[in-house]
Amino acid sequence: MSQNSSSTTRRTVVKGAAWAVPTISVGTLAPRLAASLRIDPGINGWVLNSPESLGGCSYRLEVNSNPSNAGSTPDGAPFGLYLYDVQPGAVITNPQITYWIIGDQTASWTNLTGHGSCWGNASRGTPQTKSDGLLYTPYTWTYSNSPSCALNPANVDGNGRLWLQHFRSRASFTQPSNRCNDVTYWTQRRITIDPYGDGNPQVLTFERRNGTRGPYSGSQARMAPQTEQSTGAPVVAVS
Repeated sequence: MSQNSSSTTRRTVVKGAAWAVPTISVGTLAPRLAASLRIDPGINGWVLNSPESLGGCSYRLEVNSNPSNAGSTPDGAPFGLYLYDVQPGAVITNPQITYWIIGDQTASWTNLTGHGSCWGNASRGTPQTKSDGLLYTPYTWTYSNSPSCALNPANVDGNGRLWLQHFRSRASFTQPSNRCNDVTYWTQRRITIDPYGDGNPQVLTFERRNGTRGPYSGSQARMAPQTEQSTGAPVVAVS
């Protein structure tokens, strides 16, 4: 679970596993998968988000999908990034991870030891207002589609997971004065999957808010998994 501090300190502002939400019971999983696993469309898995105050309005935010001594995850699944329910003929492309940091700032991201080369570097996007009505700046990593980074369904492990490379990067940034004590962020995952390799790809995406303000529970929050067709139009939303 995420641990939220009631006051900003020089050390950790908020530290916890992304997707720290109640576990969904899944009764139709293959026997090798525990019934309590949380399985979302697209990129699954747990990462450790560690914001830290540096004094004033300056912060660091480290994201690590392979932390050491981090303890167990809420559903018992391992830390890391992976796909479930991959069909043998699936074609998988364009995995993306986006961190939306509250406010209009320019963060400098440094990839740390253990960061997979297929993830590359962050790209800053144009600040936008999210569903909670607040302005955020997006930083996106896109997984390479080169042959050496291809996600091959034949590599699904004995627990039904197809693993992506580990992700570990750290941002340094200074917040604008109106967000000086606020390190709220949305984490978004997105991937294109043609389940049977028959030319009918789907874009699978979902996002959640974490950090200073905690999870967002407003009526327009995309807290639940959401499946999109490649056109981007929502098809299924599970609450």
